[in-house]
Parts: sequence; C-alpha cells; structure tokens
Amino acid sequence: MKTRISIILAISLLAMQSNAFAGGLSAGLFNSYKGFGICLDYAATEDIINSYNLFADVYGMYDGSHDKAGVKFVYLHYNKLATIDAKYAQYDLFLGPGASTGYVWDRAAESRGIMLTADLGLAFRASFKRSMAMEFGVCAELGFVSGKQRGGGTRIKIYDNGLLQALIPTLKIMYVF
Repeated sequence: MKTRISIILAISLLAMQSNAFAGGLSAGLFNSYKGFGICLDYAATEDIINSYNLFADVYGMYDGSHDKAGVKFVYLHYNKLATIDAKYAQYDLFLGPGASTGYVWDRAAESRGIMLTADLGLAFRASFKRSMAMEFGVCAELGFVSGKQRGGGTRIKIYDNGLLQALIPTLKIMYVF
C-alpha cells in the first residue's frame, strides 16, 4: 500500500511539473568506441543541460586485452555557447564541467578498479522538430583510479584512459519528451 501511495505521489509531482519537462527531458542511447549504454538529459533552463550517462566501459575488449567490460557513470553540466535555428532543427554548442565514477579498466592495470574524475565536456546537439535529438561530443576526464597494477600491489594512480580517450567522440540519439 505504501508503495502505491509513493508511486501515485511521484507521478502527481511530475505531472505538476509538466511545464518544466516540456521539451526539456531527453532519454536515449549512448554509443562510442569507449562504450555503450543509456543517457538522460534534463534542460534545467534554456541554456543549461544536465546530462547523465550510464554505460558499459569496453576499454580493451576490441583488441582482446580484456574480456569483461567495466561500468561508468558520467554527469556533465552543459552551458550553451551558441545556437543556430534552422527550419527543421535547432543546432546548439555546449561546454561544461562534470564528474565520473565507475568500476573500469585502466591502461596499465591488471584488474578493474574504482575511478573518480573531474570532467570537461564539449557537445554539438541537433534537436529536430519531430521530438528527436542527436548529440556528438567529446569528454576529458582527469582523476584517479584504484586497483591492482602491473608488478603487483593495489594502489591509487592517475586515470590514464581519461586523458588518452579525451578525443574519442560519443554519439547520443535521444527522444525528447
């Protein structure tokens, strides 16, 4: 009974906030050479987007050096830099800080480890009039990772993949609610 009441209350609160979500909530798929997963973007204002990405980090799986994927969560707080309004779409350029965490492989590691980074993301988004959006972006991550290293021992070190993979693009395809 308590679960039903809390679900009804949550739906009611979301319904009252429908103006805040009008064209401001997007959900879809995240795809890159880095990994694949799901994304959720929320437009806090017309010029600010909060981006949440949860994906399987596939570092080392394409070349066969690792057989298991890691998992990564990335949050970015995008600020709009420029906008071009066209007949069938709106094109926006975003830049913003963020943070990442996950259980991932690093370049010189023998096992997966917990990582925590500060991020800087740049994204180009095309929002189409038919409730679809596509985003092309890059993200640099500067932080630390723990785990077993080559040569033995567990230690904390700089997360090399965050900088080495900074220019690997990501593609998001989203439905705009």
